[in-house]
Amino acid sequence: MELYDPYLVCFGDSLTAGYQRNPYVDHQEEDTPYGDFLQKWVATRAQIVVTGICGEVTDDMVKRFSRDVVTRRPQVTVILGGTNDLGLGVSPGRISQNLEQLYQLSIEAGIQPVGVTVPSIRVETGEGDPGGLHKSGSKPSIPPWLKFHIDQRLVLNRQIVEMCRALTIPCLDLFSETVEGSDQLLASRYSSDGLHLNTAGYEAFARLVWRHLLAIPFGDILSEG
Repeated sequence: MELYDPYLVCFGDSLTAGYQRNPYVDHQEEDTPYGDFLQKWVATRAQIVVTGICGEVTDDMVKRFSRDVVTRRPQVTVILGGTNDLGLGVSPGRISQNLEQLYQLSIEAGIQPVGVTVPSIRVETGEGDPGGLHKSGSKPSIPPWLKFHIDQRLVLNRQIVEMCRALTIPCLDLFSETVEGSDQLLASRYSSDGLHLNTAGYEAFARLVWRHLLAIPFGDILSEG
C-alpha cells in the first residue's frame, strides 16, 4: 500500500501539543503529545506530524489550517479544538462553525478529517473530594459553575458528533474515553491539573486514535491493558 508522507497530522491546541502540568510538583512536566505515541507504534512505516499550539482557540486554528495541514497533504488529520474557546465563554455554536470549516477545508483538499469530542474537566477541593462532591448528610453533587462548564462541553460534543455524522466522517469520543462517574468529571488517573491530560491520558488518546484509524492499515498491535 502506498503511504503519503506524512500519513497523519494531529492538529489542535494544548491537548494536541501534549501539554501537562502537575500543580503538586515544582518542575514543569514534559510534554507528551499523543502523536508521539502513534509515531512510536507505527515506527518507520509512516510519519505522524504534531501541530498543536497551547492556548489556541478555534478562530486561530482556522487561520493556520492551510499552512499547517493542507500544505502537508496528509491522508488523515485529527482535529481537536474548543477547550480554550469554552474557557473564554465562546458559545458551542460558534465553536462548531469553526470546526465545521476545518472539516470542510480538509475534505476539499482530499484529506480525511477526523472529529474529536472535547474532554471533561475536574476540580479537587479536598482529599478524595473532586469538585466538592461529598458533603456530610447531603447527596453528592458538583458546584453549579462546574456543572455549567461540563454541560457546555456536552452541548459542544453533541454538535461535533452531529456534524461528523452529517459529513460522514469519523468522530472519536475522547470525552467518554477519559470521563468517570455520574457527574462526568475528567478521570483523575488521566489528569494532574483537572484541565490537561497527563501522560496516561495522552496515551489513552493515542490508543483511541489507533483503534479507530490505524489498526486496519497498520495492524491491531495494541493491547487494551
